Amino acid sequence: MSNTQSVVNAPYLGFPLLKEIQTDPLAAASRLHHQYGEVVEFDILFRRIVYFFGPEAVRKILVDHHDDFEREARLLRIFESIHGQNVLTTEGAEWERQRRLLTPAFSPKRMSSYMALMQAAIERCVSEELPIVPGQSASIDVDAFTTRITMDIILRTLFSHASSRGEAHQVSVAIRALSRQSMREVYWALIPPNWLPYPGRAEKLRHLRTLRSLIGAQVDDRLRRRSESETQTDPATGDVLDMMLAAHDNDGSLSTQEVLDNCMLLFSAGFDTSASALTWWIGLMAKHPAVMGQLREELDAAYTNHLELAAMARLPLLNATIKEAMRMYPPSTALFTRVAKRDLVVEGVEVRKRTLVAVPIWQMHRNERYFPNPESFSPKRFLPDAPAIPRGAFMPFGAGPRVCLGQQFASVEMALVAAHIVRHFELDLESGDELPEPFVDLALKPKTPMKVRFLRRNHE
Repeated sequence: MSNTQSVVNAPYLGFPLLKEIQTDPLAAASRLHHQYGEVVEFDILFRRIVYFFGPEAVRKILVDHHDDFEREARLLRIFESIHGQNVLTTEGAEWERQRRLLTPAFSPKRMSSYMALMQAAIERCVSEELPIVPGQSASIDVDAFTTRITMDIILRTLFSHASSRGEAHQVSVAIRALSRQSMREVYWALIPPNWLPYPGRAEKLRHLRTLRSLIGAQVDDRLRRRSESETQTDPATGDVLDMMLAAHDNDGSLSTQEVLDNCMLLFSAGFDTSASALTWWIGLMAKHPAVMGQLREELDAAYTNHLELAAMARLPLLNATIKEAMRMYPPSTALFTRVAKRDLVVEGVEVRKRTLVAVPIWQMHRNERYFPNPESFSPKRFLPDAPAIPRGAFMPFGAGPRVCLGQQFASVEMALVAAHIVRHFELDLESGDELPEPFVDLALKPKTPMKVRFLRRNHE
């Protein structure tokens, strides 16, 4: 494989290549990488696009030269049509203000107060969805299960609201439909205005009403209760919404609309990516029962009645299995893209103003230069005594100033769910040794249902 820059001639204005990327973005990027090397340039519809596959260049783009790049305006319009004006869809000073106000709600010291809410969601969902009698088993669709459990977690931590099965199903359908519509719109040449009829518009508006009704009702109820109460909830012990409503700095606080828009983002993005990561983790654990056994030994030594935040630092193998699952199946495999704001040079490569720069996470996570035997599940890569991974080679949550706001939240959430499953269940992959083929639906999902049999252990 070449390490040099390759310029690819994409005939017919790049339409065949665009179709290839649209049909299977993972396979298309892999072909470009293996055929042309670490840096690949091409034009689609007179737009220059550069794929950077190496971690050194990725860090230059996302960290060192982050001020020289911005996110693509058309993508922000797509996401804004769903989530509104929030910390994902804004840029510049407005983004900085919202990010600054929201960050305290997701700081490490806040996790302890959220853990009781998370634990309650886990125990309730497991009792409703999985066998509770030792020796009993059930075969389930893993993605449906992880969606239910992560949705309940985010609703409880965001609003202190416990969802019903019916509500969870309705909202899940809405989120998935909106994700598919967003992926369709990503590849359209033009983004139509909201008032213009276009394919999928009616369904999109219907599902948006479902989400906005749920979230609007929660925010309105909280605002009403705050106005009626003589004493305000202490944000240090409240949920995320309490933190958002109490947040302020020298520039003021979040407006009610900004609270609503950020709740839309935190809810819809917050559960789907975690559900994706946990789905693949469960599948990998079902394939590797020996690792499950080692995890139980580690967890038995750390547990009392519940897993406390401080104890998570003493669970290196659990954390390593989750990281390895996200390496092999990164939840956000839709390309990290940026647009150059000026002419510059990245690792010896000239990048002209308005060039679209893409960072294919899937290919970087499976590059044998940084991860020997990349197709093999090997949690030891992430154990404390393992060789250092090159900076930028592993970035499931992104990097730089726009690193995922909920990174710490997602890490704690996934660890709690994973620990509960390991302690209480044996897993068996119904399809044998092979996991389903993945596909990109904003979050990385199994193309066919992943069926796993959960057998309740008799260990208490």
